Amino acid sequence: MALYVPAGARRRRLIIGVVAGVVLGLAIGFVVGRASSPGLADDVAEVQGLATDATTALQRTPIEYEQAVAGEGGESTDTISGALDRAQRQLDDAYAEAIWLPDGASAVTDEAFADLASLVVAGAAPAEFEQAVEDLVTQIDTTFGISGEAAG
Repeated sequence: MALYVPAGARRRRLIIGVVAGVVLGLAIGFVVGRASSPGLADDVAEVQGLATDATTALQRTPIEYEQAVAGEGGESTDTISGALDRAQRQLDDAYAEAIWLPDGASAVTDEAFADLASLVVAGAAPAEFEQAVEDLVTQIDTTFGISGEAAG
């Protein structure tokens, strides 16, 4: 025996089914999109990676500086200055991406880079240069929240 369902009821059920399907599809799409999109932790890790690249470049300079002072290895104050400039540009990129840091956050590290450049020009003792690099690396690690284990 067939049951007669009026056309208006069928239309209502169809509309309710379509609306429910659209709402369910939007909800599933939202959940999948949120789960697969990069979050703040990803942004922070990317910026910390940029800062770590800068500290890695800096940590190489004391060896090169010692060779330059001794006149060995083809190193010169120009190559050291160039290496410091590249490291500072890398750090500037990290600051530019770290939108959560306040304006002027780079002032301390900018001054430390200037001090390193002055040490190179003055021909400071390698141990003094190395200590200044270590201090700068520590400052960068602190500013960007990089742990000693992750940085080194």
